[in-house]
Amino acid sequence: MVFFLKVEVNPTGIIALRALPQSKMRNALRYIPPSTLIGAIAYPLFHIKGERKETLMERKNPKSAADTLRGIFLWTTIKMSGKSKAYGSILKINRLHRGSVESAITSLPFTVMYGERDYSMSIVYLLKEEAISASSYSLKDFERAAWGISRLGSRESVVSVESVESGRVEIHEADEARTSYAFPFTGKEVEGRGALQAVFDWRKGIGSYSNTSFIVMFYPEEEVTVRGALKVVSLDGEEVVL
Repeated sequence: MVFFLKVEVNPTGIIALRALPQSKMRNALRYIPPSTLIGAIAYPLFHIKGERKETLMERKNPKSAADTLRGIFLWTTIKMSGKSKAYGSILKINRLHRGSVESAITSLPFTVMYGERDYSMSIVYLLKEEAISASSYSLKDFERAAWGISRLGSRESVVSVESVESGRVEIHEADEARTSYAFPFTGKEVEGRGALQAVFDWRKGIGSYSNTSFIVMFYPEEEVTVRGALKVVSLDGEEVVL
């Protein structure tokens, strides 16, 4: 048995997540990676304990403070309703540099999630019971932190939490599942519409991307059928593939 949190979220219209490595013409991620989901709940969780640091320094290599919580999470994923669109704008800005006003060019890449229909997101966190017991946090702390999620990634990505469910769930093996939640693509056969996106493997570290590995995630546009050697949990009649 593992703990779960299911968080229903509404975006305000923009999700601004930058793909690395970056240049002046940065790219925006269309879909939200697991590392961002962990960072989203880590921020209010740290505030519960009165901690304010967002970045840690390790041998002159900065990484996210959320990395200290990495061992508590078994898996996290997201379901996004509607098809988001990547967009980028080039902006001319004025800046003050060494007492002189200069003009500069910058870019703001982001993903648009607004239009004629209502967009929503459902986030699932699977938490290791033993790891929570060994930490300074409780499941209640994680529930409170889930209600406190205010953004996904950058400060432009403001969201509103509509509901939080929690409890225990069993992981079972299956040869086939139907899901609308994102899942690792390698070794699986998929029937249905969706998109592939390479994301940082959060299990190897969060926030330090100088020497990292990637996993390929499949983000369904609708409920899809997945086949393979699967590990699955069922939540409210929906299946989540790990």
